[in-house]
Amino acid sequence: MNFTNGNMYQKNTSKAFQIDNAADLLKIGLLLLLGFFAIVLRERINIPMKLPGHHGFEFMLLFMAGKTLSRQRYAMSISSIGASASAFMPLFHFGNAFMPFTLLLPGIIGDLIINKTGKTNYLYIAVAGGLAYSSIPISRQVIMMVTGIPFGSLLNGFLYPFVLHFVFGALGALAGAGIFSRFAK
Repeated sequence: MNFTNGNMYQKNTSKAFQIDNAADLLKIGLLLLLGFFAIVLRERINIPMKLPGHHGFEFMLLFMAGKTLSRQRYAMSISSIGASASAFMPLFHFGNAFMPFTLLLPGIIGDLIINKTGKTNYLYIAVAGGLAYSSIPISRQVIMMVTGIPFGSLLNGFLYPFVLHFVFGALGALAGAGIFSRFAK
């Protein structure tokens, strides 16, 4: 009976990841679908470039578009969860059991880098996107060393796939931030 004098209870909700209304749930759902769409593009658009990491452009473009337009703090991570969950669907044939794990890393690392410093200039976003997408060959190298499962792009060395993943991820993040920051204002 301590609060019978009309005083309000102290607010006890978390501010880290707050869902206030249906609009926030809709944004989260759209970000999950964005991750799914990134995998659909990766799987269905077959560009025979034969370069490791060439899907990093559209992958990071979509993830950065989601982060820029939604203004959610962990937008890239949510999209990454959508991409990872879609990798379990039987209509995609990745041929590698570790693909859901490797698809989680770019969004999480991208969010960590961008949220930690708060910098929003284009050069910084390009470097963050490149580092985030280059986490894929790093995780594959670790998986290959631990399990012995070979990954085709890493059989002839680590540096070439790492650099190309970085370049394509940086270009995609730069394009996503450059294009969609105009609409976010």
